[in-house]
Amino acid sequence: AILFILLLIFFSQKLIRILSSAIEGNIPRDLIMPLLVLGVTNMADLILPLSLFLGVLVTFGRLYSDSEMVAMHACGVKKNLNYQVVFFLCILTCALTTINCIWFGPWSSLKQDQLVENAKINPSLAGLLAGQFQQTPDGNSVIYISNVDKNNLENVFIAKINPKDNQRPSIIIANKGKTGNDAQGNQIITLDDANRYEGTAQLKDFRITNFHNYMGIIKPKELDSNNDEINDVQQLGLTDLYETKTIKSEAEFYWRLTLIISVPLMAFLVIPLSISNPRQGRLAQILPALLLYLVYFLLASSIKANAGKGRLDPALWFYIINLGYFVLAIILNCWDNLFMRKIRLKYIAS
Repeated sequence: AILFILLLIFFSQKLIRILSSAIEGNIPRDLIMPLLVLGVTNMADLILPLSLFLGVLVTFGRLYSDSEMVAMHACGVKKNLNYQVVFFLCILTCALTTINCIWFGPWSSLKQDQLVENAKINPSLAGLLAGQFQQTPDGNSVIYISNVDKNNLENVFIAKINPKDNQRPSIIIANKGKTGNDAQGNQIITLDDANRYEGTAQLKDFRITNFHNYMGIIKPKELDSNNDEINDVQQLGLTDLYETKTIKSEAEFYWRLTLIISVPLMAFLVIPLSISNPRQGRLAQILPALLLYLVYFLLASSIKANAGKGRLDPALWFYIINLGYFVLAIILNCWDNLFMRKIRLKYIAS
C-alpha cells in the first residue's frame, strides 16, 4: 500500500512536468504516455528504499503501540523473527533496486532521449497547438492554426520566412485542412481552398496562386542508430560507469551504489527505531526515523552534485556516510540486548 501511494505521488509529479512541456510545445502530445511510463524507472530509484523503510516503520510501530509485539514475545516468539521477515523483504527490494540501477534505469533514460530527439527532427503534425504561432524546428517557417480537431485543421496560416535555393518568401492561407500518413510513414498535410502569396515587398513582384487542394509531404528523418553513446552518464551501465573514470561517471557510480546499499542499511536501521510504547505519541516514533532517512539521502544527493563538479572525492564520502550509518544501526540494534544492559548498569552504578 505504501509503495502504491508513493508511486502515485511521484507519478503525479512526473505527469505535471510532462504536461507542462507538452502545453509549451516542447514535446508532442503523443509522447506523454511513453515518457510517463519510461519515467517510472527513475521514480523507482527513490521509491523502493523509501517504501520498505516506511513499511517496516509503520507496521512494527503499530504492533508495538498496540502491545501486540509484547504479546507475541510473551508467547515465545523471538525477536529474531522480526529480522528474518525484514531480511526477506530486503532481498526482494534490493534485487529490484539492483536490476533497476544496472539495466532498467540506463535503458529507460536512453529511450526517453531517443524519443525526444526523434520528435525534434521529425515534428508530428498532430502535435500542432491551436491559437499559437509556432516556428518549425529548422526555423524556416511559422505556422498558425485557429482550431485543431484531431486530424482536421481550420484557418491555417503558413509563412515561409527563410526560403532555400533562391526561392522567394511565401505565405499560404487556407480555410481548412487535414493531416495524415501514407503507407511509407510520410506525414501528409492537405489544405483545401488554399491561396499562396509569393514575393517580396521590395521587388513588388508577387505571384498569387489558388489551390483547390494543396498537399505537402514531410519525409521522416532517420535517427542515428549508432548514437547509443551517450551524452549523459545516466544512460551508462554500472560497469561502464566504473570503467569510464570521469568525474561525472564516478559521481553517478557511487550514487547508484548508495541506492542499492541504502535498502538493507535503512531496513536494518529502522527495526530498533520502530520500537515504541503505547504511552508515546506516534510522532515521537516516526520523526527521528524520518529525520535520519532524510539526512542520509540529502547527504548522498549533495555528494553526487558536488562530486560531479569535481569538488570532492565521491568514493571517500561514500564510505564515510555508509559506514557511519552502519555503525549507528549496529549500536541501535544492540542497545537493548543483555550485554549492553550490563554495560549501561555498570556505567550508571559507577
